[in-house]
Amino acid sequence: MSTALANDDDEPGTEQETVRVIGHIKWFDSAKGYGFVVPESTSDPALTKDVMLHVTCLRDYGESYADENARIVCDAVRRDRGWQAVNVIEMERPRAEIAKEQGALQEFQTVTLKWFNRVRGYGFVQRDGAEEDVFVHAVVLRRAGYDDVEQGIRIDAIIESGAKGEHVSQIRPIDGQSAQDDTALAPNSVSESSASPDASDN
Repeated sequence: MSTALANDDDEPGTEQETVRVIGHIKWFDSAKGYGFVVPESTSDPALTKDVMLHVTCLRDYGESYADENARIVCDAVRRDRGWQAVNVIEMERPRAEIAKEQGALQEFQTVTLKWFNRVRGYGFVQRDGAEEDVFVHAVVLRRAGYDDVEQGIRIDAIIESGAKGEHVSQIRPIDGQSAQDDTALAPNSVSESSASPDASDN
């Protein structure tokens, strides 16, 4: 194990042992500025819960966003509220950034929200004329300005394939509409369904 300088929550001048974590991104919300890493292999068997990943840690690595299910290697320390990443060693680059650099534009397609559970923080959409369900996380909805959603609304979405199948990576209201046009105005209801910054809750 290596060591990392303590943050403001710890005793000044102390150093903490870091744990090497190999895993994948559970989710990352750029609006909130944090997300979580699911550990798959660690240098300390005591680390069994999700690891919080703050945007400042990502920025130190040179990125400002992380794709869901992206592979990551990082160092983590135990804080008062749980495990937190302090240094990103390696991470799969966000697909949107790669596409932008290559001049490739991701195409939106119109889908229908088949089902969404605000408490669980996820739901499913369907393409026109297709029977397959496509996973959508509350974080993706919130980034587009949706505070609450109702079954049957029509939205434009970018659908990508990941390790667990297809999922919605980005959404926007259909041209001429706003997010509030399709929602029941219930501020923060979507955000309540996703994890809090307390790593111990994950």
